[in-house]
Amino acid sequence: MNRPVIFAALASLIWGFAPALEKIGLSGKMDPYLGVVVRTLSIAVMALLGLTLMGRLRAITTVDLKSAFFVAAGGIIAGLIGQVAFYSALKSGEASIVVPVAATYPLVALIISVVFLGEAFTVQKLIGIGLVVGGIVLLNAK
Repeated sequence: MNRPVIFAALASLIWGFAPALEKIGLSGKMDPYLGVVVRTLSIAVMALLGLTLMGRLRAITTVDLKSAFFVAAGGIIAGLIGQVAFYSALKSGEASIVVPVAATYPLVALIISVVFLGEAFTVQKLIGIGLVVGGIVLLNAK
């Protein structure tokens, strides 16, 4: 198994586990927006600590403004707005339904990458879309 697949599988395991912790945290009096703030602050502290321990804190000063803008915009869209929507769904819904539906974001990414980034649309990607949509339909069937 190659390195990217190992890291992708690790991300999948971690991302599959985290919503259970978040659902427990949101089951109390914490509203979704505050939950995102708490999550974001803890990430920022750990990330800065990691950069410091790796001796890479000064690397922040070498990032060009265009790159920083686009990464920050993605963070605001996904890490703030998307996370508030996800936590709102998670607080009131079943994690076993909310997480898979929210995890259909690759469909949006595929469409955007084909339309705006000029990436190829293949039969395999079309089949993958069909399988993902079919899975969501099955999860929501009563």
